[in-house]
Parts: sequence; C-alpha cells; structure tokens
Amino acid sequence: MNEIFKKYGFSLTRDTIKKFETYKDLLIEWNKIINLTAITDENEIIIKHFIDSYSISQKIFVSNNIKTVLDMGTGAGFPGIIGGILNPEIKFTLVDSVNKKITFLEEVIQKLELKNIYPKHHYLDKKNSSGKKFDIVISRAFMKPHKLIYFAKNYVNKNGFHIMLLTENQKNNFLDTIAKYKPEILTYPYEEKFRYILKFKQL
Repeated sequence: MNEIFKKYGFSLTRDTIKKFETYKDLLIEWNKIINLTAITDENEIIIKHFIDSYSISQKIFVSNNIKTVLDMGTGAGFPGIIGGILNPEIKFTLVDSVNKKITFLEEVIQKLELKNIYPKHHYLDKKNSSGKKFDIVISRAFMKPHKLIYFAKNYVNKNGFHIMLLTENQKNNFLDTIAKYKPEILTYPYEEKFRYILKFKQL
C-alpha cells in the first residue's frame, strides 16, 4: 500500500499505513460475506477507496474550524474512516441504512482503536428529526445529486457546508443543478480523469 501511495505523491506515517493496512484486510475479509464494495482487486481498493478518500481528506478536513462531520450513506466507511484516522481531533458520524455495514464499521473502529468515529444504523430523513447538525455533511454520490442536496441541507450548521463528491461523468450530468446552486468546485486526479468536490454553503 505504501508504494502505491508514494506513486501518487503521498507520504504516510508508519502508524497511518498500519491502520490503513488493517482496514483494507478487514474490508477484503468481510466483503466475502457481505456486499461492502463491488471492487475486489486489492490494488483497485487502495486506489479507488483509500487514495480517493485520502485525497478528499486533504482537500476538505484540514481546517481548524471543523469539529463535526456527517458521512451520509457511508457504506464501507469511505471517506469517513480515512478522514477520522487522519484527523483525530474531528468527530465523525458515519450513517448507513444497512445494519451489516455498521457492524463492519464497529469492527474496524474497535481494531484500530478509533475514539472519534461513531457509526450509526439510521435512515436519514429530510426533516432531520434528530435535530443534530454538523460542520460538514459529506457524501460520495449514493443517490441523485438533487436529492442529496434536499436531504443534506437540514443537517448542516449555519456556517457549515455540504460536500458532494462526483466523478467527471456524474458532474457532467449535474450541470443544471451546479448552475442553480453555484457551489465552490475543487478537483484532484481520479482514474485518469478528475474527482469533483462540490462545496455547497447551507442551502
């Protein structure tokens, strides 16, 4: 894993690499039993999940103003687990509607002794009946973008942001909504194209 990260220009500490390796091994092991990811090749897992989430974390979470993050539809924990490993001072809440995925995340958190990550089996509702809000609500597009905006807006603090992560193809199918809401757009290389980070202020 470390060699692949180096190819992308990233230098990681021994402790971070150890945590990433353990996380990867657990993902591969559990994926044989429950559907956590459609990606099964080890190198592809590192590139499309770990390096992608690392890149996202470097772009978004490096800020003294961020204290709480909600990872909507976290699935196997990307990017929330990676963000939590890299930013132990930030509290990450990882939400998914599939209980088996939450059980997997609880195993990862226990093995890695992560104290700042809180997985929750929960169905998000557009009204946010819990009333709890976050500095950042982040989502790797697990539903149509306009629906994500609709769901996320009531979970974001007054001065917070909704972060949506799209591939180039997804972004190109979302141009009308981008024109409507005018988010700040950040990019980084992804699968020989670009990953687009759309940063929406509270809507």
